[in-house]
Amino acid sequence: MPPLSQSVSEQLRASLHQAREDLLDTVRSRTDSPDDEAPSIGPLAHQGQSDDAPQSEMLSHNEQHLADHESNLLHEIDVAIGKLESGGAGICESCGRDIPEARLLATPTVRLCIECQEQLEKDQHSGRGPSM
Repeated sequence: MPPLSQSVSEQLRASLHQAREDLLDTVRSRTDSPDDEAPSIGPLAHQGQSDDAPQSEMLSHNEQHLADHESNLLHEIDVAIGKLESGGAGICESCGRDIPEARLLATPTVRLCIECQEQLEKDQHSGRGPSM
């Protein structure tokens, strides 16, 4: 298997690190708060004295779901950076074939070749591709 070209490696590295920084900035903007305020993802962050409890609970649930999504995405980015640094980027985790450079550039966190991704979606009936 030929390694990724130098230009593709540099593009992936820059893209992944930028995506990581952007995601961390987003998380910080939601979680940083003045000392006298709870972060917006706290369990009771959306409940005021006269607030509707179910609505507050729904908002807290949505914030938690978003935080979980961001955590998973950060993990995917970190895995992709690790694979790039170790020389394993561009290799399908399922079949071991090369992942086309164009696919990696389009979705730097991709872990499967197109054929394996399609099979996974068929098996899981998800119809959803990888995301970044």
